[in-house]
Amino acid sequence: MQVTYPSIDRIWPGAAIDAGWNHGPELLEGRGYAKIPLGVLKVSGPDRWAWLNSVSTQDFSNWEPAAPREALILDPTGHIELSFFAVDDGSSVWILTEEPGGAAEFFRSMRFRSRVEIADVSADFTVVGYLQTGDEDSLAARFWSEHSQVTWADPWPGPVGNTTVFTAASVSHPADDPAAPHRELAVVSRLDLPALEATAAASGLVKADFGAWEAVRISLWRPRLGREGKPGTLPHELDWLRVAVSLQKGCYPGQETVAKLTNRGRPPRRLTFLDLDGSREELPAIGSSLTLESDGSEVGVLTSVAYHPTDGQIGLGLVKRQVDPAEMLLVEGLRAAPSVIVDPRGENPRRLDDSQLGGLLGLKARKQ
Repeated sequence: MQVTYPSIDRIWPGAAIDAGWNHGPELLEGRGYAKIPLGVLKVSGPDRWAWLNSVSTQDFSNWEPAAPREALILDPTGHIELSFFAVDDGSSVWILTEEPGGAAEFFRSMRFRSRVEIADVSADFTVVGYLQTGDEDSLAARFWSEHSQVTWADPWPGPVGNTTVFTAASVSHPADDPAAPHRELAVVSRLDLPALEATAAASGLVKADFGAWEAVRISLWRPRLGREGKPGTLPHELDWLRVAVSLQKGCYPGQETVAKLTNRGRPPRRLTFLDLDGSREELPAIGSSLTLESDGSEVGVLTSVAYHPTDGQIGLGLVKRQVDPAEMLLVEGLRAAPSVIVDPRGENPRRLDDSQLGGLLGLKARKQ
């Protein structure tokens, strides 16, 4: 059977996000929720864990039901094709993805003789997102978890399983802060949604715009398929290995590239956080060039941008690895102060030095 990689149009739009930014404070306080544009697939059958293990970057062996997972689908050269969230309810794996049609097509092309059934149930279910804001469940968490088919708790920032991180060792990750919001998703029936939203409103919950949800994601340095995961992007460039790639398993498309770049290489680009100066109200367009303020040279692209209720205008961008982290960037004439996410040196704890590499290959260690 021929493998069918999905044809996905992830060209960045030429306009700023038009999803709105209302009720961001309520979302952060656990009193709000947002509808999330994710499709829903269900994978059933006795081979579902082993089969997912064979086609994706994540380790699904010895998986505990209800434990949240995230995985990537890579092409043979290690570039990102798809991403998905997964949770098992004891009889089926629920898969949440931005590209349900492409994911279903790919999964069916990879089924071979595995005893699995793949169903796209996006027409029957919708996804709601809310935040946990401390040790106790938030109002939104209590309500939506009670009325959901399944819930998925974001494992970010991990790390999850046998993996590595590409964040610079000197950097404090915002998602590690005990006060940082924690994202959760609930899968609910589309038929029941109007009544549930009415009950939620009567309970004191507020429906926030999707843009407010995006602002939280950006503040946590969290990559997303439809923004950072443009075709041709490597997971190392986005520090996505920390939750979505197992380095213990093999035999999945793109695994050789993942291993080589982790052990011996350096990602050619790196994700960076951007603090915009806010000198104008209108946000720059996603896909706009990032240039150096010093000489105007183009060094990257703006991948995400949002109004955050407390942090103001923030964004994420992909820049060339060699760009000096101290350089001020410009996007559409706005100053964008960068903060390091992915190590500019391309280092990670699993990278082999020359002596280790020489020993591994049975060669003499090369001198620095």
